[in-house]
Amino acid sequence: MFAAQKLIIAGVDPGINVGIAILDLHGNILNLSSRREASKSDLIKHIVKFGWPIVIASDVNPMPRSIKKLASTFGSRIFYPKTSLSNIEKIKIIDDYKNEIKDAHQKDALAAALKAHKKYRELFSKINVALKKKEMFDEIVKNIFKGKNIAEAMEEVEGGE
Repeated sequence: MFAAQKLIIAGVDPGINVGIAILDLHGNILNLSSRREASKSDLIKHIVKFGWPIVIASDVNPMPRSIKKLASTFGSRIFYPKTSLSNIEKIKIIDDYKNEIKDAHQKDALAAALKAHKKYRELFSKINVALKKKEMFDEIVKNIFKGKNIAEAMEEVEGGE
């Protein structure tokens, strides 16, 4: 990962028509799109325009193999629900953004990304509260996702200054 790249969460709905939702770590939508017959390299190029995915999310369980492979390419964590999200659950999750969604693939990708963000929101919030310098946020999140606890991650980042 390039140090200057912003960390993101990417929700992906694979298939002939691929839905992609990209969020920053605060849950803001950076991109919501769908592509017909997108290759893995097309997806990679599209995603990295917005940052480096710390999490790649799906709305179904089991997680599709194509998403696992995509996450592996980035070294990202994967997120998928315990049970596949029902259409009713997705509608509740994406309700605040329904005017931005153009098709079912975008809806599924956005629901996955928002659900993943919800899982990690408390962790991101704790990091923000503990930080002295907000620009360290992405580096600390990256270290935590590599297996360090918050104190170790902060010590490493602050010690590197």
